[in-house]
Formats: sequence, structure tokens, C-alpha cells
Amino acid sequence: MPKVRLPATASNDDFSRLEELFDQALSLPQQDRETYLLDTCAGDTDLLARLRALLAAHEDEEQVSDLHRQTQKEENTFQGRRLGPYELESLLGRGGMGAVYLAHRADGQYESKVAIKVVDLPLATDAFYDRFKQERQILARLTHPHIARLLDGGVSEDGILFLVMEHVEGTRIDDYCRSHKMTAEAKLRLFVAVCGAVQFAHQSLVIHRDLKPDNVLVSEDGAPHLLDFGTAKLMSSDGTADTRGLTREGFLSFTPAYASPEQVLGRSVTTSSDTYSLGVLLYQMLTERLPYELNDFTAEEMIRVICEQEISPPTSADRTFPDKDLEAILAKALRKEPEQRYQTADAFAADVQAYLDHLPVSARRGNLRYRARKFSRRHRLALSFTAALALTLLMGVFAVLRQTHAARVAEQNSEASAKDLSQLSDTLLTELDDAIKQLPGSTGAQQLLVARVLEHLDRMAQNPRSNSFTKVSLANAYVRLASLQASPYEQNIDDVPGALHSLEKATTILTTLAAATPSDATVLLALARAQDARGEILSFADDSAGAAKNLNDSVKTYEGLLKSPAASPALFFEAGSVIDTLGDVMGQDTGFADPEAALRDYRLAIDFDRRALAMNPDFKPSRRGLATMQMKIGNVELDEQPAVALIDFKAAMTMLDALPAVERSRLDLTRLRALLLRKQALSLSELGRYAEADSLFAQSTAIYMQIAAADPKDLRALRDLDRLLTNETFSVENEADPSLTVPAAAQQQESSSRQALARAEELEAQRAVTLEKLLQVSPGDVIPSQELAAVRVRLETLRLARRSPDDLTLRRDREALDTLRSAASKEAASTLVLDMAGHAFMDVRPTSLRDTAFALQCMERGTALTHRKVPSWLLSLAQAYRASGDPVRALASAREGLALLPQDNADRNFRLRRQLEYELKFSRKQ
Repeated sequence: MPKVRLPATASNDDFSRLEELFDQALSLPQQDRETYLLDTCAGDTDLLARLRALLAAHEDEEQVSDLHRQTQKEENTFQGRRLGPYELESLLGRGGMGAVYLAHRADGQYESKVAIKVVDLPLATDAFYDRFKQERQILARLTHPHIARLLDGGVSEDGILFLVMEHVEGTRIDDYCRSHKMTAEAKLRLFVAVCGAVQFAHQSLVIHRDLKPDNVLVSEDGAPHLLDFGTAKLMSSDGTADTRGLTREGFLSFTPAYASPEQVLGRSVTTSSDTYSLGVLLYQMLTERLPYELNDFTAEEMIRVICEQEISPPTSADRTFPDKDLEAILAKALRKEPEQRYQTADAFAADVQAYLDHLPVSARRGNLRYRARKFSRRHRLALSFTAALALTLLMGVFAVLRQTHAARVAEQNSEASAKDLSQLSDTLLTELDDAIKQLPGSTGAQQLLVARVLEHLDRMAQNPRSNSFTKVSLANAYVRLASLQASPYEQNIDDVPGALHSLEKATTILTTLAAATPSDATVLLALARAQDARGEILSFADDSAGAAKNLNDSVKTYEGLLKSPAASPALFFEAGSVIDTLGDVMGQDTGFADPEAALRDYRLAIDFDRRALAMNPDFKPSRRGLATMQMKIGNVELDEQPAVALIDFKAAMTMLDALPAVERSRLDLTRLRALLLRKQALSLSELGRYAEADSLFAQSTAIYMQIAAADPKDLRALRDLDRLLTNETFSVENEADPSLTVPAAAQQQESSSRQALARAEELEAQRAVTLEKLLQVSPGDVIPSQELAAVRVRLETLRLARRSPDDLTLRRDREALDTLRSAASKEAASTLVLDMAGHAFMDVRPTSLRDTAFALQCMERGTALTHRKVPSWLLSLAQAYRASGDPVRALASAREGLALLPQDNADRNFRLRRQLEYELKFSRKQ
């Protein structure tokens, strides 16, 4: 018989009396017990109440025991049985709604270990089946390296629902930290990775609701893995999860020790509920205990402790505490009021990362002294480097002044000073710059280098007694500085005006010297480099004419130098690089829109690289250059011949893979690999090969995310990531486009289009986050703000495919559309802005927000700017004409676009061709 706890107020005599009566009552049939109690107690209401309580407790424990025995029996029954192609091996664990088993593939197709979750039969009400189906939908949407993946799912012949998930072999995160004796810094870095996975789930409109150590396993490679989204709640407005009777069935969808106050109180759960649970998790990781103890899990106890009691001050054996910053972070994460916590996992992670980077944390409003101390600590190395750099430069200046004084006595000492300056600039601005650029997180160091060196170079330029050698060295230093400031082909700090100003100083010095000594090769080489650098930067500042003039001037200067018998491989490579950039400018749609000229320049640049390699087969810059040039040829072909472009992108990747491993590890070549993966994916998408494209997009994403995570202020990394997300969203939407459906696959296309649109929505949300980060780093940049407006319209349009708009959505859409209208209405609006605005006003939902007349104006202007030579713009124009009710012009524009495409069977599924053909067909019907 189960042991029943007697009331604590009973005396020894009471115990004997109660036990006797209790045993007698139990010996009777249940229907006779109440009559027996009434007769025996004979008006003793206290005794009657105690006996009733004991019998009720006994019945409860009997039910629990029966349930436990039934569960044990079922678990033994499940072991060894088949669910689909999988055979269950052993029980791994049990959660609030299902048991998880280790299983293996048993149909002979391939061998693999998996984790399978099945619904507990005693709990298999309709509500739980609905919840289980919802979990399958949730997991199917979550593809992230730190979230256990859903592999399969289904229903057995006898109606058992099951999910097949990735089997993660790992250790609970708190046990992992303890067993590996991790430092506080290592724990925080691990926690940031966990936040990244939670943030991804939130961006996928999923709240976990049960974050705890059991659900965060760390594998042997140190990577965290989030498990069990069975309690997750979709952030939707339909309320499905809350109206299916789960509460009535007694389903507790959280673990009390890690639950937020609003969960305990049964109120609405948001992303800040997960950040609260993350706060508990971080507290436990750092202190090896919970922020408060629950002695029992009654409702009263949970409410009192979680909703009212303050957390215990964090302490730890490893002397992590006291630490005011960490204490402030934990206190903010564990605030009782949801609005006072971190609203997103990303914001939580950002504060932790700021702590790791010795930056001020947002949770603590420190004074000026606090912020200064943080600045000093995080820039300890940089400040010491800057101090050493300043000291070195000042010593150089002192040496120059001293040597200038000595030059009054001996002319040769002036030349020695010039050589010292040359060595100084070459070392600091060439070797040091190249080294810094290969380091992740180097933006701050580059900014310090630029600011300090520019200051001292300007002082040196004021020396009236500088000779020719000194002036050339000074000009070269300005050119290298401009590259650090804004070279579009290298890591830079995004200071275009500063770069152009530096180049103006260099060209002024060198033009004067070249006029005085026209045969001086040193002067001419420095001038050619300055002209090239100015052309590169102007090309990315949308000054195509200015870029072409400077680049052509540079090519002419190099031509004179290459006539020398002493021309080196490096000289041929440099000249080829200028021709390469000129090809970029010639091929720009809004510049000269001359792809044939661009291809001629690219092939000429390849010829220069090959000539350099003929002189020195191991000349690394030219070997790297060949891969880049092959990719650029593919870029030109991509617009009209994606099948041909795909061949070139693959050839470029082969060239890249042929480089030594130490070369491939360079940051610039890591970027090139990500770019080539993205370009191949885009080519495959254009050809309708979406599954292959998805795989390459994922590989490219992994590289870009790694680069961006290494340096949150790396503007180029953020822009690269934005372009990737733009391409991938475009691909996913095309996959769902009925006009691109292959007739034989129409039924399959219809069934998968909803999933594709859901994925497009996720990607647009990620792109919005990326653009917001760009604006945080570069708040004065108007382009990302305009792109963000377009993304918000697109995001709401995708969401409105599933629900009706509310007033807040409409207001946000109008604000975003106003931003785009203002930008596109300007006379100097770029094709990017015109394209974003045109499609936004043509496609926005609800249709009451559309302005097809304005959309048509944008498309007409964009088509004119691209000289009616770009088929994709003619497609947009045809769509705008059709939307405006002008099928005749829509038909003409579609025909004009098709005429520009080469007739190639390899491109028969080319997205652009199929869309233009669709416009022809549709316009004819109208």
C-alpha cells in the first residue's frame, strides 16, 4: 500500500485512531466508504475531514502509480518496435508531452542514429495530438547549426504520431561548463552562441518557452544545440496554441525554475519570456546555482518566488563575482516586468559581447569615467600600438627635421632622411596594413591607423625642403592611406570623401613631379597607382565618367612603363588590375552598359596575368587574379546566359581551390569563396534548379556569417550578407512563382509554394536585421535606410498573405512607402532606388496602398538609365505597363526584352526568359 502522509497536526493517539479507521475504510468498496465515514465519525467534522483527505490523497497516488506503471510498460513495449523505416532502441528521456527514444534506420537505405519523439498514450487527447502536429511544423522551419534538426515525421499504422530528429550526442550546458572547467569568458562566448540560435527561432516566429540546461546540449566540439521545441509557441495571431484545451488537460508547457513571471501567471508569452529563461540559464552557468530556490511547485510557491522574490546576489567560486557589469546584465535579463528586460536574444547577446569586448553594457548606465575606463581597457593593445606608432612617427619627424638642419651643411644627409621616411611609410602603410586586414575584428585598428598616420603625413607635407624622393614617398603613403579609407576591393573604413581627399594630395604632388621629370619611372609608377585608386573609388561612388577618365589615364601611364625591358611580373599584374577595374566601369548598367567592352577588358586583364605568370609561375597575386577575373566574366554572362555563367563560376572556384591552403585562408580569398558560392547559387536559381541553389546559398551564408560575427563593425561584411539574403529571397520567391512553374510539376509547385513563401518571409526578416546593423554602424548612409523601407514593405506583404492587416501594419507600410517615394522622386535617384520603389508600389498589399502610376514612372526611368539594354528592366517595365492597364505597351516591352536574350537551349528554363514569355502570353490575352 502506498504510504500516505498524515496531517502534521495529528497527535500520537490521533495517529492510531486515524490509521485504524483509514485501513477499515480502504477495505470497503469505494461506493460504501462515504456511508462508513459518516457513521463512524458521528458528527466529528474534523475527523471526517481528515479521513476524506487521506482517502483522496491515496486515490491520487494510486492514479500516479498506475500512470507510472502504464508508462513503464509502454516504454518497454516501444523499445524494439518500428516506426516507419526506423527501429527504436532505448529511451533517452521524457518531456512534458512525449518520450524520446534512440533509434536507427532499419530499412537498409543507409545507417544513421536518430532521436524519435512519440506521444505518451495516456496523454493522447486531441489537444496533445494537435500540439504534437504543431511541433512538427515548428521544427521543420528551424534550420540552424545550433538547433537540432527535424529529419522526418509521420503517423504509424496504429495512429502513433512521431518526429524523427537529429540525435545530438552532448552534455547539458551547465555540466559541460563544470566538467571542462570553463572560464567565465568561455562560458559567456558559449552563451552568445545559444542566444544566436534563440534569436533565429524568434525571427522564424517561434518562442521556445522552456529554455533550460536539459534542452541545451553541448557536443564535444564545443557547439551548443537547442532541443525540444515541443513547448514552443508560434507567434501568430490565431491563438491556436491557446484554444485547443491544453490548459484544461493540465499540460504544463514550462519548467517552473526557469519560467518567467508571465508564464507562471498564465499571461501572454513573448520573446522577452525566452530572454528571462536565458537569464536564468546564464546565472546558473556563471554561479552553478539557480537565482532562487523553489521548495515545492505549488502555484502559490511559484508565484511568490518567481513573481515577487528578488534574485540572490550572484556569487561564484572562481571569483567571477563581484562584477558590476555582469550583475547588471543578469539583473536586466531577470526583471519581473517583461518590458524592462532584454526584448530580444540578440540584444541580450549584444550586451554580453560588449562585456567581452570591454565595451560599455547597455544594462548599466555608467558615467564618463566608466566609459573611459572601458575604452582604455578594450583598446589597451591598440592604444599602446598607437602610442608606439605616434612615438615612431614623431621620432621620424624629429629625424627628418634634424637631417634637414644637417642638410644645410651636407646635402647627402637629406637623401638619407628621405629614405627613412620611405621605409617608415612602406612598413606602416603596406606591411602593417596587409597584416591587419587579414585579422577578424580589425576595423577599429584600421581607424586608429588612418587617423594617426594621416595627421603626421599632413605635417610632413608642409616641409618646404623635401626633395623628389621624399615627395614620392609621401604621395605613396597617401595612396595607401586612401586604400584603407575606401578601396572597394579591400577591407576599408568606408570613408569615401576622406579617400578622395588623400588621393587629391597624392596626384597634386605626383603630377608636378611628372611634369618636371617625365622619364622618372618611380614617379610614373606612383602616379599610375594614384590614378587607378581614384578611378576605383569614383566607380563605386556612381561617377562612371570620372572613374573611366582616371582609369584610362592610369592605363596609359602603365603602358609607358611596360615598354621597359625591366618590366616585372608585379608591373604586369598592376596594369591588368587597372584594366580589370575599367571593365567593371564599362559594364555598369547605369554607366556605359557595354558588356562586350567589359568582357574585352576582363580578357585583356587575364592576358596580363598570364604574362606575369610566364615570367614567374609562382607569382601569387596573378594566380589569385585569374580566379577573380574568371568570376567577373561569369558576372557579365549571368544576366543573359546563366548556364554559361555557371561554367565560368565553377572554373573560378577550381582556380581558387588550386591555390595553397595558406593562400586560401586569407580573408580576401575567404570572401571570394563565399561570393563564388553565391554566384553559382544564383545561376542555378535562374535555371530553375532551386534545390541545388539552396545548398550553395547555405554554404555562402555560413562563411558570410562567420566574417560578420568576427567584426560587428565590418561594413563590407554586412553588405555582403545583405546581398546574399537579397539573392536568396529572390530565388525562394521565384520558386513559388506560378509563372515559372514547369507544366509537369505544376501540382508539386502548388503544394510547395506556401513553404517557399514562408522561407522568403524568414529571409526578409533576417535582411531587415542586417540592414538595421548596417545603419547602427553607419547611421549617415541613406542607401541602407531606403533598402530597409523596401524590405519592410516586402515583409508585410508576405505576412498579409496569411492574415488581414491591422492599423499598425498599415501605418508602418505607409511610412516605408513615403520614404521610397521621396527617394525615387529625386532627379538623381539610382536604379537601385527606382527598382525598390517601383516594385514596392506595384506589389504592396493591401492593394489600396498601391500606386501603379508612380511604379510605372520608376520603371520607365530605370529602363532609360540602363539604355534599354538590360532585359530584366524591360521585364519590370512590362509588368508595370500591365499593372497600369496598358497591355499593348506591356507586350512591346516583353518582346524587346526577349530580343536581347540569346537563343540557347541550355537556358530554356531561364527564369528571365520564362517571365518575359509569361508577360507576352498574359498581355495578348488582355
